Amino acid sequence: MFQHALLNEIVAFIAVAEYGSFTLAAASMNSTKSSTGKAVKRLEEELGLKLFNRTTRSIRLTEEGKIFLDAAKHAIDTINEAKLLLDARKDEAAGRLRVNLPIGIGRDVVKSLPIFTQTHPKVSIELSLSDRFEDAIQGEWDIVVRIGNLDDSTFIAKKLCDTKRILCASPEYLSKKGTPKNLGELRNHDAILYRLHTGKLRTWMFQESNNEITEMTPSPLAVFSDGRSFIESVISGLGIAQTYDKALNSAIKNGELVELFPESAIPGPPVNALIPSGRAMPAKTKAFIEFLKEQLG
Repeated sequence: MFQHALLNEIVAFIAVAEYGSFTLAAASMNSTKSSTGKAVKRLEEELGLKLFNRTTRSIRLTEEGKIFLDAAKHAIDTINEAKLLLDARKDEAAGRLRVNLPIGIGRDVVKSLPIFTQTHPKVSIELSLSDRFEDAIQGEWDIVVRIGNLDDSTFIAKKLCDTKRILCASPEYLSKKGTPKNLGELRNHDAILYRLHTGKLRTWMFQESNNEITEMTPSPLAVFSDGRSFIESVISGLGIAQTYDKALNSAIKNGELVELFPESAIPGPPVNALIPSGRAMPAKTKAFIEFLKEQLG
């Protein structure tokens, strides 16, 4: 049994194990390499075990170190869960908030972050943009935003807004290739398609005047599987593309893109904020969800 709490030493040990470097671990904790090394040494002395095999070129966990790392991380997670419960009791939003957003929507949210940070100065944001569903279910995110529902029982979905699937192109492309006068003329234009995480191409879909849905898979000039390249290619004038309106709000508003055949746009899936289940929702999480609703709505 520990003679002392040694919480700081345990945190230092976990950081060194995760970063594989005393220098990087120290930087992550705003500490020094020397202090971090001494903290790990104190922990080893308390345990009476060697946690790392050190050479001039590498640092590797011993077998005992691997066993202790799992137990230490579990203990820290338990402490963090308790802190989350305490945060939920606070009226004021504060603390670090980890958010994962799809790239298209995330581009606009990043631009609006100063609005949130000015209103909630005690919240620090760690934000990542990714379209990969794997990134949504891995990692300890406080909020994961996705278009459509993520079939994972470890999350609770909070609807942020609805979407439309719209067709768009840049003014430069339209001045060079001409503006299509009807849906049939789209087959004569350069099409940009998006490859879904399933490997399938996302088809173009339109609503006719009789409310029937028409589906089209044009021969693509280019195919992209990440939102950043996909959107930038359309803005750069590569061709015509169809995607969700919430990913293009600012680009259309500032004139970088032009919406084509808005009367034929069809409803898309909702945008959801996914929250880990089994936790009380802290004030910082509630505040950011309200911020997202305002920005996307």
